[in-house]
Amino acid sequence: MTDASSYTDGAARRVQPAGSPAGANRSTGAARIALFDNIKGILIILVVVGHFMHPVHNDNPALSCAFDLIYLFHMPLFVFVSGLFAKGAYRGGHLNVNRIISFVVLGVVYQALLLAITGILTPARMIMFTSAPWYLLGMAWWYLATPVLARLKPWQGIALSCVLALAWGCVDLSNGLLGISRSIAFLPYFALGYYCSTSFVERIAGRWELWLCVAIAAILAVLRMTNEHIFDWFFPMVYGDNPYGANMLLGVAGKLVTIAIALVCSLALLRVIPRGTSWLTVLGERTLQVYVLHRLVRAWLTFHTGFYDLPIVLEPAAGLIIICAISAAVVGLCALRCLEAPFNKLMRLKWIRA
Repeated sequence: MTDASSYTDGAARRVQPAGSPAGANRSTGAARIALFDNIKGILIILVVVGHFMHPVHNDNPALSCAFDLIYLFHMPLFVFVSGLFAKGAYRGGHLNVNRIISFVVLGVVYQALLLAITGILTPARMIMFTSAPWYLLGMAWWYLATPVLARLKPWQGIALSCVLALAWGCVDLSNGLLGISRSIAFLPYFALGYYCSTSFVERIAGRWELWLCVAIAAILAVLRMTNEHIFDWFFPMVYGDNPYGANMLLGVAGKLVTIAIALVCSLALLRVIPRGTSWLTVLGERTLQVYVLHRLVRAWLTFHTGFYDLPIVLEPAAGLIIICAISAAVVGLCALRCLEAPFNKLMRLKWIRA
């Protein structure tokens, strides 16, 4: 990921002051901020593990527990980081239309490949973004929202985003039409990131008070491990596209709970995330390619092999170890440097020349 989104822009950068030591990027005068690449590195690992768990997580108690804990916060935090680096989406009165087109093109190609592997590639299914490609359509929608966000004060933009997200629960568009429901549901996280600065987030990450969030997150994990149904009443809201159903007040309460838990868990991760450069930092620079490629591998594994039919995958300890091992291998392969250039080139294409 390069400058503006967590799945596509991964270059979290800080301009170095004049006279600073020779560093990472002489030609641009910018240095990467390891903290944010590390966050994205952790999050893409959680995305991959979550997707590889998905086909059998309801049949394996250990996978089910890990799946629920991952989904409490990993996408909200990813969307927040996307917003954090989306300042260039609308600048000087100009919308970055080329980047929006790149998001859409990659999303459509991704959707087509995924549906082809699963054997359900039809014109009707092509516009129903119920799986991983939705995020790329989401980035296009969120970029299109930045001219409005840029004209509002932060509290106004965040409040408006929250109202839209809560009100949208009354609409049933869970068929994934153009990724609209999830895009609106996750808009508050994007808006929050859009109004934050990297320096503010860095300061927050070092606050000792965040250890309270770490403690709360640990308590949530223990509660889930001891009671498999404790999240049931609000968990359908974490996906973003499920409507409230008959009880709107309960649905709104559930969505508010998911927001609160996502914020607490995200702050907890922010407190414990490594600050220095490592393999995690490199992985965080290549999240786009991992995001696209790993899901194609998972689809092939699901629909063209008998892997998920193996009894051992349903055994709690063994299944968890196997899924984590396969996820690690896939992350490593999909993050190879040789796969980086095509994705970066696509995201930098000038579809429309001013």
